[in-house]
Amino acid sequence: MFTPARVRLLFVTCTVLFMAMLDNLVLGVALPSIQEDLGATMSDLEWFMNAYTLAFAVLLIPFSVLGDSIGRKQVFLAGTAVFTLGSLLSGLSDSSIALILSRALQGVGGAAVVPLSLTLVNAAFPPEKRAVALGMWSGISGLGLSIGPLVGGLIMEGAPWQMIFYVNVPIGIIAFALGLKWLQPSRGIRKPLDPVGVLLLTSGLLGIVLGLERGNSDGWDSAIVIGSLAAGLLLLVLFYFWERTRTNPFIRFDLFRRKTYAFYVFAGFWMNAGVFGAIFLLTLFLQQAQGNTPLGAGAREMAWTTMTMIAAPLAGLAINKFGNKNVLLIGLSMQAVALALFAWIIGTQGADVPFVNYLPAMMLAGTGMGLSFTPLSHGSLSSVPEDASGEASGTGNATRELGGAFGIAIAGLIFQSGSEIRTPQQFADHIVPSLASSAIMMTVALIGVALFVRNRADAKALFKAPAKAAHDGA
Repeated sequence: MFTPARVRLLFVTCTVLFMAMLDNLVLGVALPSIQEDLGATMSDLEWFMNAYTLAFAVLLIPFSVLGDSIGRKQVFLAGTAVFTLGSLLSGLSDSSIALILSRALQGVGGAAVVPLSLTLVNAAFPPEKRAVALGMWSGISGLGLSIGPLVGGLIMEGAPWQMIFYVNVPIGIIAFALGLKWLQPSRGIRKPLDPVGVLLLTSGLLGIVLGLERGNSDGWDSAIVIGSLAAGLLLLVLFYFWERTRTNPFIRFDLFRRKTYAFYVFAGFWMNAGVFGAIFLLTLFLQQAQGNTPLGAGAREMAWTTMTMIAAPLAGLAINKFGNKNVLLIGLSMQAVALALFAWIIGTQGADVPFVNYLPAMMLAGTGMGLSFTPLSHGSLSSVPEDASGEASGTGNATRELGGAFGIAIAGLIFQSGSEIRTPQQFADHIVPSLASSAIMMTVALIGVALFVRNRADAKALFKAPAKAAHDGA
C-alpha cells in the first residue's frame, strides 16, 4: 500500500499542508510584539490575521478547479512557492501595510496548497486504500491548525516575531524541490477560462467572509458589515445563475443533486462552525479567565490536538471496517457531547474550575474531531466522479472555512451579549451559552448526516464498484 513513491508524495504534500494550516493561527501570540515593533493599530492587528484567512477562503475553489484544468502538481508547486515567498516577505516587513500584504500573499499560496494536497493524495491511492491515506492527511491538517498558538508561543519564548515566518522559508524551498522530483502529474476535467465566474465567486466569498470577520468588532448593524454580507450573497446568487447558462460550468452544481455529497458538504460547514467557535472562546478562557500565558494555554490545548492527531489516521482504518457514515456519526456525536460538557462544567464550577476537571471533555472533543475530519474528506471525494475530485476538495474546504468564520462570529456575538465582562467569573458566565450554541451547531451536522447520508457510499461499496457507488450517492 505505502510504496516508496506514495510515502514520498505524502511527505511533500503533508509538509506543505502543515505549514499552511499552522499559519492560520500561529501569529496570534506574537501580535503584542508586532504591535510594539511596527507601531500597529488595533485595526492593523486584526488585518494581520484576516488578510491570510480572507485570501485563503476565497481562492480555495478557483485554485482547485485550476488544478484540475492545467495540472494539480503544477498548481500545488506554484502555491508552495507563493506561500514561501509570502513567508519571507512577512518576516522582512517593516510596516503594517507590508505585513498585511505579505500575509495575504501567504493566504493565496495556502489556498492552492490545501485542496490540491488532498486531491494529489486521493489520486495517488487506489479506492480501497484511500481512507487510511486521507486519515493521515486529515491528522496533519487538524494538527497544524490546532497547535498554531503553541508553536507561536514556543518561538516567541526565545526569538523575535519574524522567526514565525522565517521558519517556513527553508521548509518551503526543500518541499518545492522534492515536489518537482517526487510528485506525479494528475488532472481532472479541463475547463475553459471563466473570468466572469471566477470574479463573481471570489468577490461573493470575500463579501461573506469579510462581513463575518468584522461583525463582532464593527457591530452587526454597521454599514460595512451589512453591505459586505448583502453584496456577498447577491454576487453568489449571480454566480449561480451565470454558471447555469454555461455549457461547461466552473462549478458543477449538478453534483449537489447527489444527496450524500451535498450533506457531507453541509456537515463540514456545521462541524467547523461548532468546533472553531468553541476553540476560539476556550483559548480566551484559558488566558483571560484562568490567567495562563499563551504558551500555557497552548500546552493545555495539546490534550485536544494530540487526540485529533491520533484519531484521524485511526479513522481511516475504521472506515474500512465500519463504513464512512458510521465513523463520522461517532465523531460528530463525541464532539457534540464534549461541547455540551464544557458548557456544563464551566457553568457549574465557574472560572476557577481545575484543568483536570475539563480534561476529559477536551480529549473527547479532540478524538471526535479526528474521527470526523477523515470521513468528511473521504466521503465527499468518494461521492463524486474521479474527475470531479479537485472541485469537490475545493468546495468542501471552502465551505468548512466559511463554517469556521460563521461559528466564531456567532459564538462571539452570543458571548458579548448582555452585561459587561469585567471579572473571570463574568467571563465564565458568558462563555456557557456560547459553548451551548456550538454544541447545537455540531448537533445540526450530526442530524444531517444521520438522516441524509447513505451507507451504501461507504468504503466497502466503493471498493467493489467505484463507479456505481459514486452514482448511487446521487
